[in-house]
Amino acid sequence: MLVNAAKHAKLVSYFKTGLRMTFKKGDLIIHPQDSPAYIYYIEKGFIKAYSITKYGEENLHVIRRTSEIFPLIWVHTDDHRDVAYEALENVTIWRQPKEEYLVFLENNPDATAAVLELAIRAYRTYAERVNTLEYRSVRERVVSFLLSCSRRFGTKLEDNRVRINAPLRQQDIASSINSTRETTSRELTALMRKGLISVDDRIIILNDTKKLQSML
Repeated sequence: MLVNAAKHAKLVSYFKTGLRMTFKKGDLIIHPQDSPAYIYYIEKGFIKAYSITKYGEENLHVIRRTSEIFPLIWVHTDDHRDVAYEALENVTIWRQPKEEYLVFLENNPDATAAVLELAIRAYRTYAERVNTLEYRSVRERVVSFLLSCSRRFGTKLEDNRVRINAPLRQQDIASSINSTRETTSRELTALMRKGLISVDDRIIILNDTKKLQSML
Protein backbone atom coordinates (compact mmCIF):
# COMPACT_ATOMS: atom_id res chain seq x y z
CA MET A 1 0.00 0.00 0.00
CA LEU A 2 1.46 3.34 -1.08
CA VAL A 3 -0.37 5.57 1.36
CA ASN A 4 -1.55 5.18 4.91
CA ALA A 5 -5.14 5.13 6.08
CA ALA A 6 -5.04 8.76 7.20
CA LYS A 7 -4.20 10.00 3.69
CA HIS A 8 -6.96 7.91 2.15
CA ALA A 9 -9.37 9.16 4.83
CA LYS A 10 -8.58 12.73 3.82
CA LEU A 11 -9.68 12.01 0.26
CA VAL A 12 -12.84 10.31 1.47
CA SER A 13 -13.64 13.21 3.82
CA TYR A 14 -13.43 15.60 0.89
CA PHE A 15 -15.86 13.56 -1.20
CA LYS A 16 -18.29 13.43 1.70
CA THR A 17 -18.63 17.22 1.57
CA GLY A 18 -20.25 16.76 -1.82
CA LEU A 19 -23.61 15.38 -2.94
CA ARG A 20 -24.60 11.93 -1.70
CA MET A 21 -26.54 9.91 -4.28
CA THR A 22 -28.16 6.48 -4.41
CA PHE A 23 -28.85 4.34 -7.47
CA LYS A 24 -30.75 1.11 -7.91
CA LYS A 25 -29.47 -1.97 -9.67
CA GLY A 26 -29.43 -1.32 -13.42
CA ASP A 27 -29.48 2.47 -13.14
CA LEU A 28 -27.08 4.37 -15.40
CA ILE A 29 -24.88 6.80 -13.48
CA ILE A 30 -23.03 8.07 -16.55
CA HIS A 31 -24.47 7.62 -20.04
CA PRO A 32 -22.16 6.70 -22.95
CA GLN A 33 -22.62 10.06 -24.68
CA ASP A 34 -22.09 12.14 -21.53
CA SER A 35 -19.11 14.41 -20.97
CA PRO A 36 -19.08 14.04 -17.18
CA ALA A 37 -18.76 17.21 -15.14
CA TYR A 38 -18.26 15.29 -11.90
CA ILE A 39 -16.09 12.67 -10.26
CA TYR A 40 -17.59 10.04 -7.97
CA TYR A 41 -16.54 8.10 -4.88
CA ILE A 42 -18.24 4.75 -4.22
CA GLU A 43 -19.33 4.48 -0.61
CA LYS A 44 -21.11 1.16 -1.09
CA GLY A 45 -21.71 -1.26 -3.93
CA PHE A 46 -20.37 -2.28 -7.33
CA ILE A 47 -20.50 -0.33 -10.59
CA LYS A 48 -19.52 -1.57 -14.03
CA ALA A 49 -17.98 0.49 -16.82
CA TYR A 50 -18.67 -0.63 -20.36
CA SER A 51 -18.93 0.55 -23.94
CA ILE A 52 -21.30 -0.51 -26.72
CA THR A 53 -19.77 -2.16 -29.78
CA LYS A 54 -20.87 -1.39 -33.35
CA TYR A 55 -22.93 -4.59 -33.11
CA GLY A 56 -24.91 -3.19 -30.19
CA GLU A 57 -23.28 -5.47 -27.61
CA GLU A 58 -21.78 -4.54 -24.25
CA ASN A 59 -18.01 -4.60 -23.87
CA LEU A 60 -17.19 -4.70 -20.15
CA HIS A 61 -14.16 -2.60 -19.26
CA VAL A 62 -13.93 -2.88 -15.50
CA ILE A 63 -15.97 -3.30 -12.32
CA ARG A 64 -15.53 -0.56 -9.73
CA ARG A 65 -16.01 -1.38 -6.06
CA THR A 66 -16.49 0.32 -2.68
CA SER A 67 -13.83 2.98 -1.91
CA GLU A 68 -12.88 3.53 -5.56
CA ILE A 69 -13.42 6.68 -7.63
CA PHE A 70 -14.46 7.17 -11.26
CA PRO A 71 -14.06 8.21 -14.05
CA LEU A 72 -10.35 8.73 -13.39
CA ILE A 73 -9.10 8.81 -16.99
CA TRP A 74 -11.58 11.40 -18.19
CA VAL A 75 -11.16 13.69 -15.17
CA HIS A 76 -7.37 13.75 -15.29
CA THR A 77 -6.81 13.74 -19.06
CA ASP A 78 -10.00 15.17 -20.64
CA ASP A 79 -9.91 12.11 -22.91
CA HIS A 80 -13.60 11.60 -23.60
CA ARG A 81 -14.74 8.04 -24.29
CA ASP A 82 -18.24 6.70 -24.86
CA VAL A 83 -18.28 4.69 -21.65
CA ALA A 84 -21.34 3.96 -19.51
CA TYR A 85 -21.27 3.43 -15.75
CA GLU A 86 -24.09 1.25 -14.43
CA ALA A 87 -25.00 0.07 -10.92
CA LEU A 88 -24.59 -3.69 -10.55
CA GLU A 89 -26.61 -3.52 -7.34
CA ASN A 90 -28.03 -0.79 -5.13
CA VAL A 91 -25.16 1.65 -4.66
CA THR A 92 -24.35 4.80 -2.71
CA ILE A 93 -21.90 7.32 -4.12
CA TRP A 94 -20.62 10.83 -3.42
CA ARG A 95 -20.22 13.42 -6.18
CA GLN A 96 -17.85 16.36 -6.54
CA PRO A 97 -17.47 18.78 -9.48
CA LYS A 98 -14.43 18.00 -11.59
CA GLU A 99 -12.82 21.45 -11.41
CA GLU A 100 -13.25 21.73 -7.63
CA TYR A 101 -11.78 18.24 -7.21
CA LEU A 102 -8.69 19.14 -9.23
CA VAL A 103 -8.15 22.28 -7.17
CA PHE A 104 -8.50 20.24 -4.00
CA LEU A 105 -5.78 17.85 -5.17
CA GLU A 106 -3.43 20.73 -5.99
CA ASN A 107 -3.73 21.96 -2.42
CA ASN A 108 -3.69 18.57 -0.69
CA PRO A 109 -0.71 16.36 -1.59
CA ASP A 110 -1.82 13.64 0.84
CA ALA A 111 -5.07 13.22 -1.08
CA THR A 112 -3.13 13.26 -4.35
CA ALA A 113 -1.05 10.33 -3.07
CA ALA A 114 -4.26 8.43 -2.31
CA VAL A 115 -5.52 9.06 -5.86
CA LEU A 116 -2.21 7.87 -7.27
CA GLU A 117 -2.61 4.59 -5.41
CA LEU A 118 -6.12 4.16 -6.83
CA ALA A 119 -4.80 4.90 -10.32
CA ILE A 120 -2.07 2.28 -9.94
CA ARG A 121 -4.64 -0.27 -8.81
CA ALA A 122 -6.75 0.59 -11.87
CA TYR A 123 -3.71 0.15 -14.13
CA ARG A 124 -3.01 -3.25 -12.59
CA THR A 125 -6.63 -4.28 -13.18
CA TYR A 126 -6.45 -3.36 -16.86
CA ALA A 127 -3.09 -5.14 -17.19
CA GLU A 128 -4.63 -8.30 -15.75
CA ARG A 129 -7.45 -8.05 -18.28
CA VAL A 130 -4.95 -7.86 -21.13
CA ASN A 131 -3.21 -10.94 -19.74
CA THR A 132 -6.56 -12.75 -19.57
CA LEU A 133 -7.33 -11.98 -23.22
CA GLU A 134 -3.99 -13.47 -24.29
CA TYR A 135 -5.15 -16.99 -23.38
CA ARG A 136 -6.33 -18.91 -26.44
CA SER A 137 -9.14 -21.01 -25.00
CA VAL A 138 -12.34 -19.65 -23.49
CA ARG A 139 -11.90 -21.94 -20.49
CA GLU A 140 -8.51 -20.41 -19.73
CA ARG A 141 -9.91 -16.90 -20.10
CA VAL A 142 -12.82 -17.73 -17.79
CA VAL A 143 -10.45 -19.14 -15.16
CA SER A 144 -8.09 -16.17 -15.47
CA PHE A 145 -11.01 -13.75 -15.12
CA LEU A 146 -12.33 -15.51 -12.01
CA LEU A 147 -8.90 -15.59 -10.36
CA SER A 148 -8.44 -11.88 -11.09
CA CYS A 149 -11.85 -11.13 -9.55
CA SER A 150 -10.98 -13.22 -6.51
CA ARG A 151 -7.95 -11.00 -5.90
CA ARG A 152 -9.98 -7.80 -6.25
CA PHE A 153 -13.27 -8.76 -4.66
CA GLY A 154 -12.58 -12.03 -2.84
CA THR A 155 -13.14 -13.02 0.76
CA LYS A 156 -11.36 -16.12 2.03
CA LEU A 157 -13.69 -18.56 3.76
CA GLU A 158 -12.77 -20.84 6.65
CA ASP A 159 -12.29 -23.86 4.37
CA ASN A 160 -9.84 -21.92 2.12
CA ARG A 161 -12.46 -21.36 -0.53
CA VAL A 162 -12.74 -17.81 -1.91
CA ARG A 163 -16.02 -15.98 -2.29
CA ILE A 164 -16.13 -13.37 -5.08
CA ASN A 165 -18.38 -10.72 -3.59
CA ALA A 166 -19.07 -8.84 -6.83
CA PRO A 167 -22.41 -9.77 -8.46
CA LEU A 168 -21.07 -11.16 -11.75
CA ARG A 169 -23.51 -11.88 -14.58
CA GLN A 170 -22.57 -14.47 -17.18
CA GLN A 171 -23.00 -11.82 -19.87
CA ASP A 172 -20.56 -9.51 -18.06
CA ILE A 173 -17.98 -12.29 -17.83
CA ALA A 174 -18.48 -13.15 -21.50
CA SER A 175 -18.08 -9.57 -22.71
CA SER A 176 -14.96 -9.09 -20.58
CA ILE A 177 -13.20 -12.15 -22.04
CA ASN A 178 -14.35 -11.68 -25.65
CA SER A 179 -16.65 -14.69 -25.74
CA THR A 180 -20.33 -15.41 -26.19
CA ARG A 181 -22.68 -15.86 -23.26
CA GLU A 182 -23.51 -19.41 -24.40
CA THR A 183 -19.87 -20.52 -24.56
CA THR A 184 -19.06 -18.82 -21.27
CA SER A 185 -22.04 -20.54 -19.64
CA ARG A 186 -20.82 -23.95 -20.84
CA GLU A 187 -17.35 -23.35 -19.44
CA LEU A 188 -18.69 -22.19 -16.09
CA THR A 189 -20.93 -25.26 -15.95
CA ALA A 190 -17.93 -27.49 -16.70
CA LEU A 191 -15.97 -25.90 -13.84
CA MET A 192 -18.94 -26.46 -11.52
CA ARG A 193 -19.18 -30.13 -12.51
CA LYS A 194 -15.49 -30.54 -11.69
CA GLY A 195 -16.18 -29.03 -8.27
CA LEU A 196 -13.76 -26.16 -8.88
CA ILE A 197 -16.39 -23.45 -8.47
CA SER A 198 -19.86 -23.18 -7.01
CA VAL A 199 -22.60 -20.57 -7.00
CA ASP A 200 -24.41 -19.30 -3.93
CA ASP A 201 -27.30 -16.92 -4.63
CA ARG A 202 -25.60 -15.81 -7.89
CA ILE A 203 -22.28 -15.22 -6.10
CA ILE A 204 -19.38 -17.31 -7.42
CA ILE A 205 -17.17 -19.23 -4.98
CA LEU A 206 -13.79 -20.62 -5.98
CA ASN A 207 -13.47 -24.00 -4.27
CA ASP A 208 -9.87 -24.72 -5.25
CA THR A 209 -7.79 -21.75 -6.40
CA LYS A 210 -4.62 -23.86 -6.73
CA LYS A 211 -6.23 -26.24 -9.21
CA LEU A 212 -7.72 -23.32 -11.11
CA GLN A 213 -4.31 -21.66 -11.27
CA SER A 214 -2.78 -24.89 -12.59
CA MET A 215 -5.14 -24.72 -15.59
CA LEU A 216 -3.43 -21.60 -16.90
